[in-house]
Amino acid sequence: MNDVTAALVGGLFDENGVSAWARPVLFGTAGDAVRSLLPAVVDACCFVHDGRDCAIAGAGSIALDAANRFAALASLPESAHVLVIAAPFALAQGDALTRLANTHMHTGYGVSVLAAERQGFDEDGQPIPHNMCTCAAMFTGETLQKALATGADTLDALVDAAVAAGAQKGVAVTDEIIEICDGGSAYLAQLALIRRVNFALIQKGVQLFDPANTYIAPDADIAPGATILPGCHIRPGCKVGAGAVIGPNTILEKAEIGAGTMVNNSQVYESKVGEKVTVGPFAYIRPQCVVGDGCRIGDFVELKKSTIGNGTKVSHLTYVGDATVGERVNFGCGTVVVNYDGYHKYQTVIGDDCFIGCNTNLVSPVTLGDRVFTAAGTTVTKDVPAGALSVARARQTNLEGWNDRRRAAHEKEKK
Repeated sequence: MNDVTAALVGGLFDENGVSAWARPVLFGTAGDAVRSLLPAVVDACCFVHDGRDCAIAGAGSIALDAANRFAALASLPESAHVLVIAAPFALAQGDALTRLANTHMHTGYGVSVLAAERQGFDEDGQPIPHNMCTCAAMFTGETLQKALATGADTLDALVDAAVAAGAQKGVAVTDEIIEICDGGSAYLAQLALIRRVNFALIQKGVQLFDPANTYIAPDADIAPGATILPGCHIRPGCKVGAGAVIGPNTILEKAEIGAGTMVNNSQVYESKVGEKVTVGPFAYIRPQCVVGDGCRIGDFVELKKSTIGNGTKVSHLTYVGDATVGERVNFGCGTVVVNYDGYHKYQTVIGDDCFIGCNTNLVSPVTLGDRVFTAAGTTVTKDVPAGALSVARARQTNLEGWNDRRRAAHEKEKK
């Protein structure tokens, strides 16, 4: 038997058929936002829904009864306590559901509700909730089953039925609760979530220059001492080390950024960037890249599925794809790893201490040994041994007076 089960009740749609639980809220949905708020004591989470509602990550599915949104709660796994959430919402205080659970479980109430504010006290000394529909309530398993047997079809009716059956009612008070029912309320919920996430980071020791224009997922792990500049989107699954400077106008997604690294006006997806690296401006690091410590990934550089060794510099206007690059390599401007023939992708291997001249093409599959030097404008199609110079370009020819004669001929045509 579970100690605590959370039940999220779907079946809420606006006049256009849009699900309240699917409304976008800060890199996720309203359902994801509620799921992230659940107390640590919750053993299992279930989402009561039908085919019109998308599943919620981390929540099991229970079929919705169209006639009564709450009837399916009778089929929940056996639990000592059940946290019922009737609608998606955002909270000004992120620990409100935890306090609701503590209030309920430590006092022995049969049912407890989350209230947005106090409006006096009832005859038992309990705060009276604000006059609004209850979004979250916690029941003992036995109390919930008794309330469901009455046929109650709203959460408020379930609470009333529990009290009528003899359950003592508790109230946990919090600040603003924003119920998400349409696009406007979803936007207000997002603003509340942004404020909560960003203020918590500031309190932790992260410097945010413009919190109102900085968008950080609740699960982002940002170390004290990091700086986040305006216009950044730090999406779910990110980790940022101490002393790192992110932004302005940077997107990170499932990215790990090392301590002391700067990522300026760039995008990093599903990749790891080491310590004391400079990235950007306008760099694009695609998934499955690993960039070592002390590297330089400069302006208009694109990396794809590549490993870059410590101290390597890819300074500007370069594409590196499907490559393993050693340490202390220098890429000249305009280098291209030619990894795709229109049908298949091929690997390139570059050893340590290489110097790749400007406008070099490395036609994969190809391997360069340690300390290789490629002359500017070279197209490398064969492996290059360690310590060698690779030159692959046509010998220069000067035709004296050729352009003067050409210009003179065109001038005559104009007359």
